[in-house]
Amino acid sequence: MTSSTKNSIIKGTFILTAAGILSRFLGFYNRIFLTDLFGARELGIYQMIFPIYMVIFSLCCQGIQTALTRQIARPDFQSNHAHKCLLRTALVISTTLSTLCGIVVYFCAEWISLQILHSTECADCLRILCFAFPFVSVKGCLIGYYIGIQKSGVTAWSQLIEQVAKIGGVYFIATLILQGEPRAYFAVYGIVIGECFSCVWMIVCYIKTFTKKSSELQNCNMKFYGQELIKDAIPLTTNRLSLTALQSLEAILIPHMLNLYLQNGDAALILYGTLTGMVLPCIMFPTTLTSSLATMLLPAISSEYKSEHLTTIRNIIRKSLRFCILIGVASTVFLLCFGRWAGIFLFDSPTAGDLLFQFALLCPFIYLSACLASIMNGLGKATVNLLYSILGIGIRIGFILWLVPTMGLTGFMWGMMISYLIQTACLTFTIYRLVYRDRK
Repeated sequence: MTSSTKNSIIKGTFILTAAGILSRFLGFYNRIFLTDLFGARELGIYQMIFPIYMVIFSLCCQGIQTALTRQIARPDFQSNHAHKCLLRTALVISTTLSTLCGIVVYFCAEWISLQILHSTECADCLRILCFAFPFVSVKGCLIGYYIGIQKSGVTAWSQLIEQVAKIGGVYFIATLILQGEPRAYFAVYGIVIGECFSCVWMIVCYIKTFTKKSSELQNCNMKFYGQELIKDAIPLTTNRLSLTALQSLEAILIPHMLNLYLQNGDAALILYGTLTGMVLPCIMFPTTLTSSLATMLLPAISSEYKSEHLTTIRNIIRKSLRFCILIGVASTVFLLCFGRWAGIFLFDSPTAGDLLFQFALLCPFIYLSACLASIMNGLGKATVNLLYSILGIGIRIGFILWLVPTMGLTGFMWGMMISYLIQTACLTFTIYRLVYRDRK
């Protein structure tokens, strides 16, 4: 591994990790505050809108953001002019899509709530959420730009600003503006405020960066750069959109299957809120470390793979996987020893503590699969990654339909375990074949 590549990955991972840890702590505080503010039931309603949010994000932002990062890392696009043209093109595509989607969701909120989410209480939340979509698109493109040029400091600060603004916005609205019993849509206002402040921060940073560089944006062939971006973004977007659509189906099915298990709609919604609003955020907390690494791996591996520096790629992969396994095992041990205590201490919920203990064994496979998936994208195998992702989520949906009505969340846990085991094995075999066996 070259010294510059190694240093950029370590530095970027450290910056994103430090910001991510602080951001996660703020997110935990926000979860605790929301739980105390309106309880597990309203938290469940709040969580139910995220499948729609993630579908829009996957369609309008995520694939384009990742494609922008990869294109900027290309050896033949290493100029300020190319970078700015790529960014401008990505902004036009992403913001146009997000604005159109926001308009559709706003006027179809009642239908989406009733026919898809099966809860009319989600309609107000969806209408408020629509105002965040354009900010998410602009911020996503700028994040892709800064990760591509391996300057992660701006991205790190944007995470912190988003969390602080989100928490402050919810507190301000709940205590000083809106009167009456706190409802789930209070928290959605916080999402909009957080995305707005974070987006403005990144725009200001980019303007400062732009003025420091003398090159002007002239004769930008948006058709050419648009074709390059779209060609790269379509498989990535298809990957994320397919996965997100299946994850959305999974999230929508869980409360319905829990209702069959508990024979009580409110109890099912409370348990769903406990799972998605308390337990899974705790399980995913260490992904602050692994996702920061994965984010920095994508442009590095993409650049090295195009240059056929296989020894460098092998070193990056080996050290990355060791790190993820270490974090996963440590997280499992912690939750097995202190999971029940953490649920009571953080959320005053014995149910959350029991679920944290029960789900502890999932940690190594969740973190490892995320890192392997990022490596696959860097190697240009987004389509294969899509197939493995569909396989994994399909297995989980099967377990939700089959076991959750009779076993509750224990059935969901077994579905996650088996799906991540199979997905991790498939990813490992494919990466080994691409980087080791077929290139010896």
